[in-house]
Amino acid sequence: MQLLNRIYIRTYFIIMMMYAFFNKGIAYSYLAEVLLIAGVILIFLNRRLFEIHLDKKNIIIIILITIIFIYILFGLIKYDTFNVIRDSLAIQYAWFAIILFYFKDELNFIWESLIQIYKWVPLVLFLNFLLFYYVILKLPPIEIFGGQHILLYKNGDKSLHLLISSILIILFTEKYSRNWLILNSILIFINLLILLAFTRSGSLAYLAGIFCFFFFSKTSLITDGLRKVLKFIPFLSIIVFGVFAAIEIEGDAQGRTISLSQITNNFSSIVSSDIDGSLTDNKVWRLVWWAKLLNESFTLEHFFIGKGLGMSLAGNELISVDENLRSPHNFHLTIIARFGYIIFFIWLYWLWLLFKPLFTKKLSGKILGLTCILLANIINGSFDVFFEGPMGAFPFWTMVGLLLIEEYYNAYKPNEIPN
Repeated sequence: MQLLNRIYIRTYFIIMMMYAFFNKGIAYSYLAEVLLIAGVILIFLNRRLFEIHLDKKNIIIIILITIIFIYILFGLIKYDTFNVIRDSLAIQYAWFAIILFYFKDELNFIWESLIQIYKWVPLVLFLNFLLFYYVILKLPPIEIFGGQHILLYKNGDKSLHLLISSILIILFTEKYSRNWLILNSILIFINLLILLAFTRSGSLAYLAGIFCFFFFSKTSLITDGLRKVLKFIPFLSIIVFGVFAAIEIEGDAQGRTISLSQITNNFSSIVSSDIDGSLTDNKVWRLVWWAKLLNESFTLEHFFIGKGLGMSLAGNELISVDENLRSPHNFHLTIIARFGYIIFFIWLYWLWLLFKPLFTKKLSGKILGLTCILLANIINGSFDVFFEGPMGAFPFWTMVGLLLIEEYYNAYKPNEIPN
């Protein structure tokens, strides 16, 4: 059984690396879903040895997963099995937090795996941008899984992976050479400027996450290793803005271009309706859909139990909507619409338990970093289809599981795991 556990945990992070490097290009490979099923089976086979720290957050995760099985049974009566199971995964992906907690004794291996994956992410994201916009779009599409281009990468997801890379570099500076720190610093800043032009929710998530990471830290996060890099900031800035100014593309699917004016328009459009073009249209479209779902959810029929699983939440009133558009680009509204307000309030309570310690300014570096990463995920998931698919849910619930492990060792075995 130890051999099986070892194979599983290594496979786990190989697959996580694939999602971090390719994102939507492998979304329909079902690697995450197979990994989830295998993990549940592994826990079942070791159920007598498996122990879980039953704090409130873990209990709520178990309650939510259990309730969703009831929704699945009722959904199968009315709707297509595939759609019911797919919709249920919005909550069922939480199994990854429990699965990772099962491997709590592999904590050092988990951290080392994440460091190795995210050491390469800034370079991978920049190469993805260059290849996709300057090479691949001029060639026939390379579709391996589910008709998705293998290099198709959601910009909001890029921001979150970039945040993880940034926080891990700060937490584990000693594991990077000086040249690697300088290279990654350049790549992080270039990627960030590109993403500021391409994604509003992702940009907001990154900036909020990195701000909270520094603001709520109980000690200075600037180590001697980082200070050696900071002295190169003027030189790095010239390189970064030079590369950014040299990048020219006609525009993404929504007409956004790489420019400082585009960055300004993105953030202005969040609070203003005076920005012309698809930025405002996109915001209005979402608000109309959200208002429709909230109105329906306040009816007696849907208030307590929601609409359930299996149907598209788009309805027929929205323009240019197909059956595949099943989420309102807001995970909280997905919960309200599908499961009703009781589940929604349980979800809000879980979020409160998750982020309440952040405001104490007493968190250790690792727990602080994980909490800020999760906060950024929640922000992005409030404006995007994020938790409903494996590209966002898999890394999110992995980070939740890692946070639960860190809290477990800090609470029960403080001398074994350093802060």
